[in-house]
Amino acid sequence: MSYSAPTECGLAKSAVDSFASQVASHFGYRPGAALEPIVERMGGTIRIQNVLDFNRIPSGSIRIDGPARFEIFLAAHTGPARDRFTIAHELGHYVLHYLYARQNGAQIERLEAQRYGTGRVEWEANWFAAGFLMPAGQFTERYHAHRGVIPLLADEFGVSIEAARIRAQFVGLG
Repeated sequence: MSYSAPTECGLAKSAVDSFASQVASHFGYRPGAALEPIVERMGGTIRIQNVLDFNRIPSGSIRIDGPARFEIFLAAHTGPARDRFTIAHELGHYVLHYLYARQNGAQIERLEAQRYGTGRVEWEANWFAAGFLMPAGQFTERYHAHRGVIPLLADEFGVSIEAARIRAQFVGLG
């Protein structure tokens, strides 16, 4: 069985950000909430992989076998904030590089995004993850409520301090 590699969706960063927030809202996601139920509602599963399993897909990857049929692979040795961003990043590949691409005429049956990808495809998935986990309006509101204290924001949104810092810069707060 062969898998296509993802290709750029071509949307602007702000469009990906807005789209991700809309997807999160559609699935009833609330910042800091568990992502596993959303993955399941979208038809996916999450697989935790032991670092010693040499016959595996690299962790931080997604394998898509069709609409509402995908697996996200996480490493067993990473922490919750990293895992949450990885899950949202892989959902970005699913939504942008599979569903959106197919909706716009791409002939993709199966897709696999490996952990060590580079370039704009990975940027788009990162933009999606940030917009999904930290919707701009809610992030701005909480930023002011926490008086700009980034570690408090990171904790509330369930992301790393670095992800929250970058998000604050993107939405014009940092």
